[in-house]
Amino acid sequence: MKSLFVRIFLSFWLAMGLILIGSVGVTAAFIINRSTEIQSLVPGELAITAEQRLVAGGLDGVRDWARDMRNMHPGLDIFIVDALGRSITKQTPPEFIQRRIARLQSEGLLNGPSRRGSSPGGDLLRTEPQITAANGAVYTLVFSQVPDWSPAVLGTPGIQALLLMLALTISGSICWYLARSVTRPVEKLQSSARSLANGNLDARVGAEFAYRKDELAVLAHDFDQMADRLRSLIDSKEELLRDVSHELRTPLARLRLALGLARREGADLGREHDRIEREAERLDELIGEILRLSRLSSAQQAVHRERFDFAALVASVAEDARLEAHAQNKEVSFNYVNPLTLLADQELFRSAIENVVRNALRFTALNTAVEITLTPEINKVVLEIRDHGPGVPEAELDRLFEPFYRVTQQARERDTGGYGLGLAITSRVISVHQGTVMARNAVDGGLIITMTVPV
Repeated sequence: MKSLFVRIFLSFWLAMGLILIGSVGVTAAFIINRSTEIQSLVPGELAITAEQRLVAGGLDGVRDWARDMRNMHPGLDIFIVDALGRSITKQTPPEFIQRRIARLQSEGLLNGPSRRGSSPGGDLLRTEPQITAANGAVYTLVFSQVPDWSPAVLGTPGIQALLLMLALTISGSICWYLARSVTRPVEKLQSSARSLANGNLDARVGAEFAYRKDELAVLAHDFDQMADRLRSLIDSKEELLRDVSHELRTPLARLRLALGLARREGADLGREHDRIEREAERLDELIGEILRLSRLSSAQQAVHRERFDFAALVASVAEDARLEAHAQNKEVSFNYVNPLTLLADQELFRSAIENVVRNALRFTALNTAVEITLTPEINKVVLEIRDHGPGVPEAELDRLFEPFYRVTQQARERDTGGYGLGLAITSRVISVHQGTVMARNAVDGGLIITMTVPV
């Protein structure tokens, strides 16, 4: 069953259905048993017993006898009337019994000689035996059988307790099964959640829920995904801390070296001071990029959205990069001129695009151009930036946007510029604006960075 809701609903429905069927079955069994007992009664024999009680105990004695008979046979009513048709019992006869008594009186049968119907299994509604008191007064016994379908059957001794026991047994069994099937996986989830909270990042519940197809299985799958994501984030943070410490150690080592050189006798203090200043600036730049990357982790609160011409922004970045490109015998190509309005953080987008363009300009070959293409589509805009450099190994494309990651073939060349944070910042900026960024190698060489942003 694929839905926990359906399982709970059908379980309660099944319980009610079984209780109803069981109740009807028990009631029918009682009705059959009661009818059999009543049909086996002989009116004549009942009249003999009633007359004995009447002679021995008077009217009170026969009244007690009638009460005892009703208690013994709940489906049977006994009314005792005198010669004038008056009932001497406390129960008031129903209307059809009153009509029968009136008819017997009109025919003069209530004060006639004693009649004892003795045929076993006779129709009790047509048999009115008479009894005679010690003073000669004649009383008539009128029997009335309650219909088998009457609610009075529920008053039969023991049937209410049996029905209650039946309902409790069925509902208890089904509810126990349902509760067990729900609480057992919940307990497993709770145990795994506590284990995860205590630092066990390998805590998972997927294997325990492989056979389930309901909401709890979805919850378990989401829990495992959350645990995987948490593990990935913590590993990423630890790796980031290691990378940060490693990257900070390089300029600090250069600073110490420059300081040591400056302390030597006869050192060129001006040159060493310039070197110390450059390393300090590099250190400040690195720390600034690290802080920017950290702030972008909570950029949903920091983003300042405004409407601006995205095409004009890209053109401005391209123009600034073009000035640097000419000095390196390179070119930057961008020809889109139509306005394209975007609701986003303009400064963050400028930073993101600059990071990609400058990275492409750094690795594109001499006498080639960095090609920037802007394509508006339905509800989104696609920005592609392509260089004509060596490209990136296919296995490393997905890691380009990780902080401090450098492609293997470029890792030996730290002096090419950058700290491996530019593309990571670009990825965060695009992600904050619900967009996507990806990298792929061009067929004829070079790397293409594609940024897709919803309009």
